[in-house]
Amino acid sequence: MSVWLVVLLAALLVIGWLVAYMLAQKPATKAQRLIHQHRYAEAASVAVNPFDRAEALKLLGRFDEAIDAYRQSNDPSAREGIALSLAHLGRDLDEARRLMEEQIAQFPQIQEFQALALAYILLRAGDRDAALRLYRDNLELLETRFRDDYTDPDPLLAETVWLFAQLADANGEHAKADLLRVQAREWAPGSVWTAATPVAALNSASASWRSREESGN
Repeated sequence: MSVWLVVLLAALLVIGWLVAYMLAQKPATKAQRLIHQHRYAEAASVAVNPFDRAEALKLLGRFDEAIDAYRQSNDPSAREGIALSLAHLGRDLDEARRLMEEQIAQFPQIQEFQALALAYILLRAGDRDAALRLYRDNLELLETRFRDDYTDPDPLLAETVWLFAQLADANGEHAKADLLRVQAREWAPGSVWTAATPVAALNSASASWRSREESGN
C-alpha cells in the first residue's frame, strides 16, 4: 500500500469522525431544538420523550413537574435530574443524596460534574464542610473541563455552571461565582438560571411546595 493511499484513508477516517461528531452535537429531537433556541415552554409542551420534557421543565423552574417527567424516563441521567430537582426544592435531601451517589457509582464517566451536583446537594442539606471538600477535590478538573471541553453555550449545561457558581460562592470565590452566573445567564437566557437572584427563585419554589403540602393539595 502506497504512502499516499495510507494518508488518504487516514484523512477519510478523520473526516468521517468529524462529521459523526458534529452530527452528534446537534439536537436530535424537536424539543431539544427548541431548548437550544431558548423556547423552553414550547419544548415542554411538544416533547415526546419524558426526559426532554423534564429538562425543559427544569429550565423553567417547574421542578415538581420535572421530577414527575424524570420518573417516567429510562434515561440514565434521569436519576441525577430527580436528585437536583429535589435539592432545588429543598426537599427529601437524604433521597437526593442517595440518588446522586448511586448515579456516580453506576455512571462515573463525567464524575467531576456529578461530584459538583452532589456537593450542591450537601450544601443545600447544611453539610457545608463535606460539600466544600468535595468541591475542592474536583475543582481543577472542573476548571479544565469548562476551559477546554465545554466552551460552546449550551442551555442544558447552564444548570451545571450555576451549581459551580453556588459552590464557588460558598468557597469564598465570589468574583469567580459572579462570572459563572453571568455565563449561566448567557447560556440559558429566559431560564430559571437567569434570575437576578436564582436562590430566591428556588426558595420560592420550595415555599410553594411546602404550602401545598400544608394545605393537603
